Amino acid sequence: MNIQHIAPSVVLTSLLFAACTTPPAPCPPVEEHFVHSLSSIPPEADANIAVVEGYLTALTKADADAIRAAAAPNFYANNTFTPADSSDVEGVIADWLRNDSTRSDQRIERVFAECVRVADGNEYAGDWVHYWGTYSATDKATDKPYQVPFFYDARVQDGKITKSYTYFDRLSVFHQLGIAPPPAPAAKKALEK
Repeated sequence: MNIQHIAPSVVLTSLLFAACTTPPAPCPPVEEHFVHSLSSIPPEADANIAVVEGYLTALTKADADAIRAAAAPNFYANNTFTPADSSDVEGVIADWLRNDSTRSDQRIERVFAECVRVADGNEYAGDWVHYWGTYSATDKATDKPYQVPFFYDARVQDGKITKSYTYFDRLSVFHQLGIAPPPAPAAKKALEK
């Protein structure tokens, strides 16, 4: 065996040995674990999660006063599945009053919730509650129960929700109820022509 084949093997073995025997950097002190230049966990995390959970429960009860109490004066709900459904707090109340007339046994079950503070200087600066849950209800027209996982993302400031985004699988609700879903917007436009 010549030196050209042995030298790279020795160098590679030495590098691997050094990498495997070098101790990892020490863990930062506990108080620094949740602080990051982009986001951190705020001291108000539990209180902010409680605000969101109270709001979601108020929705299922169509409790207009509790919904208003949880919303900031400039509250705006972004319903990303249909931007035209986005609304202010009065629009949300109207939607949930309609829901209450067509559904019974409405419940929210928390799967997981967290709160992070997005650093200033970012478009989404502030405290955000990320809430994963399961919504369940019984459809009054079909008398069929259904449930759907959802994700609710809300910015909370001074104990009030200022902005929110809602995500859920609308199609699964139609499937569970055995109802044909409405046509997709592109298909609907094609049918109208």
